[in-house]
Amino acid sequence: MTVALTQSEGRLEGLQEALEAEGLEVWRVPLIETHTLQADLRPLLDCRWWLFTSVAAVRALQELGVRPEGQALGAVGAATQRALEAAFGPVELVAPQETSESLAEAFLARRPFGFVGLPQGNLARPVLSRRLQEAGYTVRSVVVYETRPKPWPPALPAPDLVLLASPSAVWALPASVGQQAHCLALGPTTAQALEERGFPHTIARPDPEAILAAILNLRGEPCST
Repeated sequence: MTVALTQSEGRLEGLQEALEAEGLEVWRVPLIETHTLQADLRPLLDCRWWLFTSVAAVRALQELGVRPEGQALGAVGAATQRALEAAFGPVELVAPQETSESLAEAFLARRPFGFVGLPQGNLARPVLSRRLQEAGYTVRSVVVYETRPKPWPPALPAPDLVLLASPSAVWALPASVGQQAHCLALGPTTAQALEERGFPHTIARPDPEAILAAILNLRGEPCST
């Protein structure tokens, strides 16, 4: 069984190794890439918290030459945490899952004080900002990078299974691949995009253990670990 992993760099670390340990053939085929924008970061400077939902946002602030000056840092998942710590130092809040919903829940569970800054991409979902604003926080969002599609390699055939982590990846997937392969959607918004394109799919939670279990279930075998 061949599995194509299309998620961006830094997401779902350890998944490829876990799949290969189960005897699956894994292809890395990123369908999106990010580019830093020349953004006005002044709205973030007096925020008590900076919350990061991607490694790309961390990289963008580095490239823009901006560092936290007393801000508390929050990250979605371990990969973003490691990128933040390498770039800026200790991280005070880490969401257990790589989703904006998980980061919102982790933040609101602590009920910290202060304005919240969100350096993010041009396709960022509004869920984190909305959840915090509904809880009474002042939120300042700044787009610091943009997401662009990457083409599927023309010589690469359709795999048995394609993992898709965002709607933008779904729209970058060629119809010829999406109609031949079975798609694994990480979360409901990705599943909705697959439904709109008419591609057969299954939904899984966006964490390596759940993804591994879903793939092995599709293969009809139990997980050996």
